Amino acid sequence: MCSLVIIESLNGAAGNVIPHYIPHNHLQNLEKAVHTVQEYYDLTNNKWMGRAVFAPYLGKTETCTCEKLVFAAMLNSYVEMFSDMMKKSKDIEASLKGIQGNVTNLQESKYRKEQHVLMQLQEIKLKNVNDMTIQGGAVNDFLSVYDVAYRLGHKKQ
Repeated sequence: MCSLVIIESLNGAAGNVIPHYIPHNHLQNLEKAVHTVQEYYDLTNNKWMGRAVFAPYLGKTETCTCEKLVFAAMLNSYVEMFSDMMKKSKDIEASLKGIQGNVTNLQESKYRKEQHVLMQLQEIKLKNVNDMTIQGGAVNDFLSVYDVAYRLGHKKQ
């Protein structure tokens, strides 16, 4: 239970939930494992307050379909590709600018939520997971993140 108090104090008033979707026996095993890691790395002292790594993303992701997310990523790649092609050949620059303009308009009008999610995914991907400060914060917010992931993963479609 100590780890839950620490996690909640780290998360502050971000609206993160105390794990309650995870089955009790599974939660007890996770809490024990997290507490062991916290004790080993001394993650329960005050220097770790406010260092949540992934919990700040909870509840801030817009709902979008996987298909639209994939298309948003492809559209981003097209914009980058056309930009690179323009640098390489001025002969077809006008055509490439026209194509790129259409892609950009489509992104801005129909893929705004997905662009936001892609930015969040990029931020998460760029976290230095080998850094001890990141690791400590991530361990401390793990149960909150895992609880939400567990609930969403077991949600009936």
